Amino acid sequence: MKQKTSSIIATAIAMIFITSCNNQTNSESTKNQKEMKAVQFRIARPTNNLAQVVRFYHEGLGLNILGEFKGHAGYDGVMMGMPDKTYHLEFTQHINKEPLPNPTKENLIVLYYDTPEEYKKANEQIQKLGIIPVEPENPYWKGKSETYEDPDQWRVILFNGTYNPE
Repeated sequence: MKQKTSSIIATAIAMIFITSCNNQTNSESTKNQKEMKAVQFRIARPTNNLAQVVRFYHEGLGLNILGEFKGHAGYDGVMMGMPDKTYHLEFTQHINKEPLPNPTKENLIVLYYDTPEEYKKANEQIQKLGIIPVEPENPYWKGKSETYEDPDQWRVILFNGTYNPE
């Protein structure tokens, strides 16, 4: 089941990334997607709360710690993702902890759950850490998901169902 969820999440993230970065027509976009040869992708972002962010994504959401580094040119970092390692998140923290831009309420990572039981378990797991849902910015998410904020106020949506682009 984790493999199926991982595949759904990877497809959704890839589609959002490609769509948001590509101003081509649909037919050109479809052609380019078929030609894409990448076998992995990573979404990376800085934080000044590395330990808390790792706790949120690892303990709260259950992402695996895939790797980490310390003291690399002033940076510490942790990579976390799903079991198949084809896509993952990287969080880095610089020793100087410079001010970082604030996310909007629409900067989202959406995690899809293919059964109501898994969705319920995921919400219970994150709430055990004292993290409570917040109101989503977009009313689309109401009634079918829960929205949470990580320690940097980036939003994660736990969705009760799967994404089917067809």
